[in-house]
Amino acid sequence: MEMSGVEHVVDARYKSCPGPLVSLLRAVRKSKPGARIKLLATDPKAPDDVKEWASRTGHRFLGFRKVKDYFEILIEV
Repeated sequence: MEMSGVEHVVDARYKSCPGPLVSLLRAVRKSKPGARIKLLATDPKAPDDVKEWASRTGHRFLGFRKVKDYFEILIEV
């Protein structure tokens, strides 16, 4: 997963569902098409939730990686 070109980082660590998605949605609404957003989340279901949300809303889920005790999840608006 390529992390370069990230325009926004959304820190939703220690928020439980649906907190990470709500935080991500706020950033998406402020972003232009093609923008990349990195979501930081500790919720173990966040990667799957974001992937499902992206597929239903037309955004691109670019992948995720585990970093220490949290996930970095990358999407493209």
